[in-house]
Amino acid sequence: MIETDAQLQQAIEQIERLYRGLDDLRADVLPKNPRNFAVFAEGPLDEIRKLQAEIVAYVARLEQAAAA
Repeated sequence: MIETDAQLQQAIEQIERLYRGLDDLRADVLPKNPRNFAVFAEGPLDEIRKLQAEIVAYVARLEQAAAA
């Protein structure tokens, strides 16, 4: 769970790295074997979704605190 701005920044940077990794997979694996690309992409995509959900939850908490 993200609790600080520093953790938010780390999550954003991790998402960026995961997207770069997916782009590398797309370039290297997808043309040769689309099925392997789909399998290899599952892990990074799951992690991206998890991090995005944590970011959404953190921002929602900030909005609630600001409204209080």
